[in-house]
Amino acid sequence: MDRKNLFIRWLLVSGLFLILVFISSPLFTIPRPKLKEGDISPKDIKAPQDLSVVHKEVTLKRQEEAARKVLPIYDFNTRRAEELKDRASLIFERTRRVRGEELPLEEKLARLDEELEIRLPKETRLTLLSYSQPDRLEERIKQLLEAMMEEKIVDDPELLASQIRGGIKVRTSDGKESLLLEREGIYSLLEARGLLETRCWEAFPDNRFLRRASYEVVDKLLIPNFRYDDKATRERQREARESVPPVIFLIKKGQKIVEEGEPITREHLMILETLWQTTTKRTFPIIMGRALIILLLMVGIGFYLRRYHTWILENNTLLSVLGLIVILMLLLTKALTLIPGLSGYLIPMAFSTILIAITLSGRLAILTGVALAIMVGFLTGNLLPFTVVALMGGATGAYSVRWVKHRTDFLRAGALVALTNCLLILAFLLMGIEGEVKSLWWGLGNGFISCLLAFALLPALEHGFRVTTDIRLLELSNLNHPILKRLAIQAPGTYHHSIIVGNLAEAAAEVVGANPLLARVASYYHDIGKIKNSDYFIENRIGPSLDYEKLVPRLSSQIIISHAKEGVEIAQEYRLPPRIINIIAQHHGTSLVARFYREAQKAQREGVEEEDYRYPGPRPRSREAAIVMLADSVEAASRTLTKPSSEEIETLVREITNEKFTDSQLAESPLTLSDLKRIGEVFIHTLSGITHGRIAYPPTKRRYWRY
Repeated sequence: MDRKNLFIRWLLVSGLFLILVFISSPLFTIPRPKLKEGDISPKDIKAPQDLSVVHKEVTLKRQEEAARKVLPIYDFNTRRAEELKDRASLIFERTRRVRGEELPLEEKLARLDEELEIRLPKETRLTLLSYSQPDRLEERIKQLLEAMMEEKIVDDPELLASQIRGGIKVRTSDGKESLLLEREGIYSLLEARGLLETRCWEAFPDNRFLRRASYEVVDKLLIPNFRYDDKATRERQREARESVPPVIFLIKKGQKIVEEGEPITREHLMILETLWQTTTKRTFPIIMGRALIILLLMVGIGFYLRRYHTWILENNTLLSVLGLIVILMLLLTKALTLIPGLSGYLIPMAFSTILIAITLSGRLAILTGVALAIMVGFLTGNLLPFTVVALMGGATGAYSVRWVKHRTDFLRAGALVALTNCLLILAFLLMGIEGEVKSLWWGLGNGFISCLLAFALLPALEHGFRVTTDIRLLELSNLNHPILKRLAIQAPGTYHHSIIVGNLAEAAAEVVGANPLLARVASYYHDIGKIKNSDYFIENRIGPSLDYEKLVPRLSSQIIISHAKEGVEIAQEYRLPPRIINIIAQHHGTSLVARFYREAQKAQREGVEEEDYRYPGPRPRSREAAIVMLADSVEAASRTLTKPSSEEIETLVREITNEKFTDSQLAESPLTLSDLKRIGEVFIHTLSGITHGRIAYPPTKRRYWRY
């Protein structure tokens, strides 16, 4: 197989696969709503499926209500006193160290100011350095710190004032929580200093220096221990919002969301958006699933072509025709599903199977119709009635044009498709699956639209891709075709032989289910290569040809063999269809030109290669090509019988059929042994009629009339 052709073939198949996946993608089936609040609905919009719609506004309102009920959280740090007492101990430790140094008082005051972490007035430092009982002072200051840290000292009294009205949650260092509804017992720093001053008076009522020093030290160490925890409060508000279940209302399948001409409200938009999101939230998995189904369908059709229609699989032009018809069908389906008010029963599935049946194969049309019906189901919302009508309508269309002979046969096909559609829709009505009687009109229109589309597109496929259809074959069967007229004039014996072969091939094709019209027309043209050297073929000679007899066997065989190649060249010159050209090239397969081969063996004995006396092939690859080969051989051999009887003809047909079979000339054709038996019976019957004997008529006196 040519690598270039193989690459093009894979490119065509890959492109077709990607296009089909793109067309069947649900992302493009249901577009995002473009309506705005206040717009007028252009059509009735119904729910294609059951929907659970979240009422966002009501849900959000309830969530915010739950969040507002969350009380602010304040942390009461009960462990802060120990930290402050440690800092107080450090102050007195450094004070003792400075007191022990042998320095003047002023230097000690300056030195202590450097050592301490807090800034204390000179008078307080002097008291710390000169008081005779520093341990007692240290103990009293620690007691003051501990007492002050037992009170709630808030850092932001204004924030507290705004929050305490609804109550707050107080969380201590050990994790315990309590509810606080009043501000009593909570101090600001300014209020805490007033309380501290009172307690210093109580601790040192008689010594203003100690009272002053203790106040200054504690005041410098005092920090708020009651703070608002914004992070914890927000977290609890989030939990409160999440604990509120969404407010959901149900929309049933088929329920009208908005009527034509009705103004679009916010609630309508919410439902439409939910519909779009519901459809598209699983877009990627749906695309992958559909792509897998499409791949399996294409693989199945590919195996079918490989087994039964190799001539299509190996022809990129025919594969392009098949892919183009499939793409047109799905694009038309997509377009119809987007038009408001149109029913899926109107999808003209049959036009694609009609075209495939006429241009390629009826069986392939039915198989492709099954695959297309599945993909039509994707595009119509997986609705079974539409899929069934598409499937059965397509099959009816393919069968009704199996052997189309006239363009008016399209009307008959359309009527049969319409009848099939209407019967199916009627069945759905009786079963209650379909509720509208007017759907019968959609099914009726489907059939006639299908036949009109097929009728309009067929000429484009015939001329654009040089596809062989039965209608084209009928045109070629006209014996006034230029090639046949040349054959009748330049090779009359071959012309007569071809006509008889055509009759034999047509009759044989009918009994085995092949295309009888193709077999007959191909027979008319199978020997057109003999036009170039017509005198070298015995059926065209009148009397002996001395030049022919003088040729050596090798050259004689090459002249005989070349007529197949020359026939292909003439057929290409006159732009005959590829299927006719293939049969011209295959009608002798790789058969042996036995007469000249034996003559060469007698003359040379050695050095005679059998391959030099065989046709180059290829061997027949279709039933029609194999039938033409057998009919050609049988008709030619029957002329060697002088007074043929039915028994002699039967023996001749059996011998030739067995010879072709044992020589493997039929190995690549789909003909079975049962087919060969039926073909042989038809040949015997037909040849017996053609070569029948006649009774002898008595001689009559010829009269010549003069006018």
